[in-house]
Amino acid sequence: MSEKKEMILTENNAPLSVKEAAEVIEESPGVVRNWLRELKTQIPTIVGKHGYRYFDQSGLEVLKKVQQLRRDENLSLAEIADKISPAKTKDVALPFSSNSDTAERILQDLNTIKEQLELQVNFNQVLVQQLKKQQEHIEEQQQFIQSQKQHISALLDTSKREKEDSYIKIQKEKAVETISKKPTFFRLFSYR
Repeated sequence: MSEKKEMILTENNAPLSVKEAAEVIEESPGVVRNWLRELKTQIPTIVGKHGYRYFDQSGLEVLKKVQQLRRDENLSLAEIADKISPAKTKDVALPFSSNSDTAERILQDLNTIKEQLELQVNFNQVLVQQLKKQQEHIEEQQQFIQSQKQHISALLDTSKREKEDSYIKIQKEKAVETISKKPTFFRLFSYR
């Protein structure tokens, strides 16, 4: 029965869910999920919208190989991982058409990234220079403001002293005036 299911499911090339793949290889879904956890890099899967894993024909073949090594040779999952490492599996389909196309695409991507990084480095250098100029300008402005504060403070002190001196002078003049007028005031009102 599993051969019929396998033929029906693989004929229409639809990816198989974990449960369907487990039925095809006559294992429980829990066992297949355990294999996925332990051998995640060795078993090719397709991740769906909601994070569910699906198997295509190459993934199904790797599952069969794991099952065979587990049953026939009684190997642990760690030993199976060593035996079917990606360098040794030839059944896993590559997502690109050929290795040279893949290498060329990667090289183009790397060149694009390199150009973008060079532009970013140049931009950052110009930005650092501008920030240094702004910092120097800010420091000059702060020095100018500080000198202006000192100048204003000196002017206020001088003005305050001048006002105090002027006030004292006026008070002295008033005092002298009142002293000099006092006798005349008495003469006018005296009855002698």
